[in-house]
Amino acid sequence: MRKLQILKTIVDYVWVLSLICYPLAILFAGMIVIDKDTFDVPVTLIGDTVDLTQPMGKAVLVIDLINFGVLLVALYYFRKLLTDFSKRLIFEEQTILLLSKIGTYIIGGSALYLLADLLTKKMHNKVGIEIGFGPFLYLLALGLFFKVLSEVFTIAKNMKEENELTI
Repeated sequence: MRKLQILKTIVDYVWVLSLICYPLAILFAGMIVIDKDTFDVPVTLIGDTVDLTQPMGKAVLVIDLINFGVLLVALYYFRKLLTDFSKRLIFEEQTILLLSKIGTYIIGGSALYLLADLLTKKMHNKVGIEIGFGPFLYLLALGLFFKVLSEVFTIAKNMKEENELTI
C-alpha cells in the first residue's frame, strides 16, 4: 500500500498544478483567439512552434486546450480510482466503470493529439509518414490498457461472485 500512497501523492500534485494552469491556459488562449492583432511571441505546442497569427495555429491551440481538458477529466477519474483502491474497493462496479471511463478519455485525448499534430505538420508543410513511437501511440496504448483492465476486472468480479456462491 505504500506504493499506492506514493502514486496518489504524485497524481494529487499533478492534479493541483493542472487546476492552477488550466484556467490560466484558457484565459491565455481566449485572449489570443479573440485578439485581432498579431501575436508575434513564438509558442511551442506538440513539440513544434505554432504561428498564432494564422487561423490554423489558433485552431491547434484550441484543440490542444480541449485535449488538456479531456486528459484532466481522465486524471480526475484516476484520482477517484486510486481513492477506491486505498479503501480496498477493488472488484466493485464503480471500479470497473472508472477504468473504462479513464480508457475512453485517454483514447479521446490521443485522437485530439493526433489531430493537432496533423494540423501543426500541415501548417509547416511537413505532412508525411514517420516511423517510430510518439506520444500518440503511447496515449492510445495507455487508453486501451485501461479498457482491457476494465474487462479483466469485470471477469474477476464475476469469478469472485461465482466463487462466493459455491459451497
